[in-house]
Amino acid sequence: METGNVIMILSFAIPVIVILIILYSLKRGLGKQKKYADALKEKISIAKPATAVVISASQGMTGGDINRIIHLKLEVSDGFSKPYLTDATWFVNTLHFDKIKEGNVINVKVDSKNRSVIYPSESWGKFTEGYENL
Repeated sequence: METGNVIMILSFAIPVIVILIILYSLKRGLGKQKKYADALKEKISIAKPATAVVISASQGMTGGDINRIIHLKLEVSDGFSKPYLTDATWFVNTLHFDKIKEGNVINVKVDSKNRSVIYPSESWGKFTEGYENL
């Protein structure tokens, strides 16, 4: 083979290989995200319903225009055990900030394995993990 042919073959083969590696990585990453989302849906579906009184609510450093990161201190009562204080960080729709004022009662779900993990039971709130320090 001549040098020109080798260069031409490599100039097509290397980009194709790089693109295939990138596509494989993206597919693999999306598969992990779907697996995590499915596991989270399962946890939320088996969580126990409860009510919580908002003790305090503060806005996080980041967030979008519609949903903002909100740090909540909640007094959770499931009706069976003594009410307890816990922290939660959720994405909350800005149109519903009036629902998380101090003293308001909101519907929540308590994780069946770890009662300090609180999921929103309302459509205006989305559970988040990893945003606690923002």
